[in-house]
Amino acid sequence: MQGWTNNFRSRLWIITVSTLLVAGLMSVAPAEEQPQSGGVLKVAIAGDPPSLDMHQETTFKVKIPMSNCYNTLVIFDPHGFPNIIGDLAKSWTSSEDGMAWTFKLNEGVKFHDGSELTSADVKASWEKIVWPPKGTISTKKSYYGMIKSIEAPDRYTVVYHLNYPSASFLAMLAYPHNFIFSKKYLDQDPNYYKKHVMGTGPFKLKSWVRGSTLEVERNPDYFKAGLPYLDGIKYFMIKDLSARAKSVRTGRTDVELRGFPPAEVEAIKKQMGDRVVARYPRALSHWGVAFNVNQKPFDDERVRQAMSLAINRYEMAKVIGPLTGLETVGA
Repeated sequence: MQGWTNNFRSRLWIITVSTLLVAGLMSVAPAEEQPQSGGVLKVAIAGDPPSLDMHQETTFKVKIPMSNCYNTLVIFDPHGFPNIIGDLAKSWTSSEDGMAWTFKLNEGVKFHDGSELTSADVKASWEKIVWPPKGTISTKKSYYGMIKSIEAPDRYTVVYHLNYPSASFLAMLAYPHNFIFSKKYLDQDPNYYKKHVMGTGPFKLKSWVRGSTLEVERNPDYFKAGLPYLDGIKYFMIKDLSARAKSVRTGRTDVELRGFPPAEVEAIKKQMGDRVVARYPRALSHWGVAFNVNQKPFDDERVRQAMSLAINRYEMAKVIGPLTGLETVGA
């Protein structure tokens, strides 16, 4: 399903066997199984999205449901991570000095309102990410200091000019938050996407009852032939972890994509036996601590350095690994 692989975190998640057959998840189901179309996947999620604009939000509560309604320029290959493949882009080249990247778009891609996606939409979306207009924010802006300017020289070509060669540029474009929006609606209101959904993705927003459910339905005009397999996805907002686990055990939901602590997973497996499948996706992720440097004593760099030196990261990994899936001490 579009967007799933990019949303996995390094934690345990649970999915019922019946869902494997309906969704056609080839990376999880046995190789000999063929995808079957139809059905509505029921997903437990820990709460409502604060808004629907992933450019301005950071939470999985937006990313998990909304990634199914949008496309990005390029993506990590869901069957061959960390390879990068085209999504809206069908091909790309870089200049010899690495200072310019040119992307050719798939033609005939339609937004959910029937209008055609062009390079102007990609340019407008990325300018919103890199240089957010007044009255908006971009939680990803700091990632893209390498971008100097973006051009749309023709209807299906986008060119990124860089301030300096960047080895990580293509991978950063594949970051799954970078939804491509319609320029028409951004021109009307740069905050349009906080309350509305208008993408090119495999699913369209069907309904959202805050505090209860969010439902998406199959986009019959999706540009990737034969996809999606599902007729729809229904997200149940369940804040309490134990209640989410219970929803899987009782069959109210089919999957929890963010995951459960290992003890909870073992309890579910013990109770449900072969009616449930647990997976532990190995993904790149990190957790951090953010200090308000305008407040004392954290305005003093020496205090922040002392706190960093005082943390035993190896002991921390032992303690939080069973709870978070974060087991490796990084740089």
